[in-house]
Amino acid sequence: MGGPKRVPVRSYGSEVPEPEAGDLTGWIGKRKGIGGDLTSYLLEESLEPQEGVDFPCAGGRIYRARVLESIGGLEGEALAREPSAETALVEEDARWGASRRRGLLFSLPAPHLLGIRDDHYHDREEFCEALSGCYRRILRAMRDAGAGGHVLLGKKVHGEEMEHLAGPRTLFFFPGLSGEDLPVLLEAQGEIAVPRELLPAALDLLDEFEIRHLAVVDGRAEDLSAVLEYLDPGQVSLGGYCTEDCGKYWKALVERAVIPRQTRPPRRDRRSTGSSG
Repeated sequence: MGGPKRVPVRSYGSEVPEPEAGDLTGWIGKRKGIGGDLTSYLLEESLEPQEGVDFPCAGGRIYRARVLESIGGLEGEALAREPSAETALVEEDARWGASRRRGLLFSLPAPHLLGIRDDHYHDREEFCEALSGCYRRILRAMRDAGAGGHVLLGKKVHGEEMEHLAGPRTLFFFPGLSGEDLPVLLEAQGEIAVPRELLPAALDLLDEFEIRHLAVVDGRAEDLSAVLEYLDPGQVSLGGYCTEDCGKYWKALVERAVIPRQTRPPRRDRRSTGSSG
């Protein structure tokens, strides 16, 4: 009979509403001599409620404006010439993050979510390669300034982007992940975050792909127990991406990371996740 077991909680970012004028005025007043802009405010707001989260992550789709500011060669939201990485602002954000939490992760939109129009290359592969190269320089500059790594938010799995950008410290996360995208995702990275409804499909792929780490997004105790039948405790976590009322959301998620006392069944052989025939 085992006691309660707790799994780590991982954040993949947050969606923060635009501030009221009074909120922003008060925030600016507290930052005299420090500076900052709307994105700086939103970053702080995204991180503040993540008390108790083992692996907090600042940002989310709210970081889109900062990424656009950091890409040279744009006219409006169209690429007019060879892109370049202008990293001063993202480095400042990374230093702020490191001062708040050593190794803090940052969440930002993947290239396809920026909505940049190609008015320069007129070739999808060249455009993707150039934009991804610019991203790599931005991410590297942030890591050099203290960021622990990055989460790239995507709407749909783009194999080309993942080929260029997925790595040990850059993880793709898809809030609306579909079952058909799971194999494509696992081709590129062995750490995945899946919504609880896709958990059976993910476990069925254990025999085909090596899953080094699996986070169950918005999971429950029974979901975590199910994963622990196949993976070691160090390979399992509870994931979250906040879309509203983040104070309540993160608090509830941290509370759900504890699996009640129970008799844990023996770990199943991975080959048993599919048919028994």
